[in-house]
Amino acid sequence: MFYSLQYRYKKWRLKKRAAKTPLKALLDTSGIDTTQSVSDTRFLVVDCEMSGLDVNSCQLLSIGWVVIENNRLVNSSSRHLLIHADRGAGDSTRIHGLHDASIAGAKSAASVLTLLIKQMVNSVLVFHHAPIDIRFLQKTAYENYRCPLLFPYLDTMALEKRRLAMQGKHEGLRLAQCRERYGLASVTQHNALADARATAELLLAQISHLGNADKLLLGRLDLRC
Repeated sequence: MFYSLQYRYKKWRLKKRAAKTPLKALLDTSGIDTTQSVSDTRFLVVDCEMSGLDVNSCQLLSIGWVVIENNRLVNSSSRHLLIHADRGAGDSTRIHGLHDASIAGAKSAASVLTLLIKQMVNSVLVFHHAPIDIRFLQKTAYENYRCPLLFPYLDTMALEKRRLAMQGKHEGLRLAQCRERYGLASVTQHNALADARATAELLLAQISHLGNADKLLLGRLDLRC
């Protein structure tokens, strides 16, 4: 219910500002029904790499995504797009492996965001530690369209934190630590697509832990917007 009220209010508030932008496609939908089953939900699992963590001074360098439909990972939906950053790859090169030469001549942030928006329609986005990725996506949307994005999303880190809290536990919440608790293989490659796929596998494991995906309602997964 809280998600529905939030979504309707934000949609009403943004519709005029987004009227002539690609963001309009996200507002023309009726929104996600929290009473639909998880297996009937299309999830778009997204990960971003940035030149640093400060949203005011750093930029997006790449975005990766993969789709989950019918409770299965759709390999053919995988995309990994590099983004040209006029301030370079920054200090986080040792984390994501992207250098200035990697992103030279890459697509603009606006064109990559437009491709992502087409995938976002009628989907629930999924992130691991959503606040950071969302801050950069919203900054990019505002810089290019003077309007923020509106979309429903799940955070696998928040889901795991809630599950552990219900068990009275306080354990590590990094992606690798969460995957290990479900018996998922460790992932050595680190880029936006590899992390999106690793997050998708984690979400499927979390859903399986909660019960039958055909009967599990989306509203049980702490949907946000």
